[in-house]
Amino acid sequence: MVLVMQTDALFWDSLVFEGIDEVEVEAVTAAFGTVEVVARRRTVAAACPDCGLFSNRVHDRYQRRLKDLPLADQGFVIRLTVRRFICGAADCPRRTFAEPFSRLTVPHSRFTTRLNRALERVGLALAGRAGARLAAQLGFGAGQMTLLRKVMALPDPRFSTPRVLGVDDFAIRRGQTYSTVLTSVEDHRVVDVLPTRKAGPLAAWLIRHPGVEIICRDRAGAYAEGARRGAPDALQVADRFHLWQGLGRAVETCVAVHRDCLRNPMSCGTLPQDTPPDSDGPQNDAEPVGRRAERKKAAHALVHEMLAQGHSRRAIARHLGWGLNTVLRYANAARWQDTILDNRPRSADWTHTSPTWNDDLLKDAPASPDYTPSWSPSKLRSPTAWSAPTSPPCAGLRPPHRRGRRRYGR
Repeated sequence: MVLVMQTDALFWDSLVFEGIDEVEVEAVTAAFGTVEVVARRRTVAAACPDCGLFSNRVHDRYQRRLKDLPLADQGFVIRLTVRRFICGAADCPRRTFAEPFSRLTVPHSRFTTRLNRALERVGLALAGRAGARLAAQLGFGAGQMTLLRKVMALPDPRFSTPRVLGVDDFAIRRGQTYSTVLTSVEDHRVVDVLPTRKAGPLAAWLIRHPGVEIICRDRAGAYAEGARRGAPDALQVADRFHLWQGLGRAVETCVAVHRDCLRNPMSCGTLPQDTPPDSDGPQNDAEPVGRRAERKKAAHALVHEMLAQGHSRRAIARHLGWGLNTVLRYANAARWQDTILDNRPRSADWTHTSPTWNDDLLKDAPASPDYTPSWSPSKLRSPTAWSAPTSPPCAGLRPPHRRGRRRYGR
């Protein structure tokens, strides 16, 4: 159903064309949820954009369909009649020109100036897809590419040289391509983006834009060199993010060094050192023998005290952070002096033909913490020789070999 409404020039001029004196309304039509206004220019002549000469000789007429902001949840369209005039100046290169509507729209545009501004704000806030969904809800009827074109057509904002400049790297493609982003710390806005994160572009930018008093940067050496070359009088400081980041890394390093103390507080509080007394780690050869004996005695007492409390050997090893063999050595020793027999030197050249240990040599070892057993390889028994290819000792333990084809999975 098409409804042709009686036009009240004063009402529609004040509603639609507020502040636009050169446009008058001819007709208003409402159909299928869309309000359509037919309008034209009031004046009978227009000035040529090249020579400025007014002309009233009409060459042609055509209509422009302009979308405007919605009216009462209905679409609003302006059908604007545009006249084309003939320029009467003989030396003017332009023969015909269209009458301008500078306050209503721009040439070759399908939207009014009001709707263009609204679409620019939506595009700047939400970009393509999200902005298109919001525009559909508001009744603007603009797609995502339309919003992106509106944003890209905007001129670059002009800025003044900031007093406090923030310098940091920016990943265009993480791990491969990096740039440098310059921000105004006081205004919280981006000032410029440099193609690389080297010292040369930053120094050249600072030379072209004098007046920077404080440079807030990260700890990169290239940024320090660029700031020193481009603005030698500026004060270089570290921003809050990198200060917190450096503090966090220092705390993490400290905690990693003392993680055994945090995991096993008893081991740090009971023993003088962080490592178990008989661990396989490096030992301090310069440590006095008496102090080493005291450590063994304290470790032996600690293990037997925890055994008396009902803890298992595996639980003790897990709680103290020691190896299970170390805990078993102290648990199986009735006296702490017995653990000294386990500190045997290990030879790197020990083979299956070398002499083996003889426990009979250590029966008469004195129970002293300062005693170190000694032996002579010539007094030890040699193992029984065997032939590896014919009859190894573990030949009877091997499973019987089954002959047959080996099948491979496809």
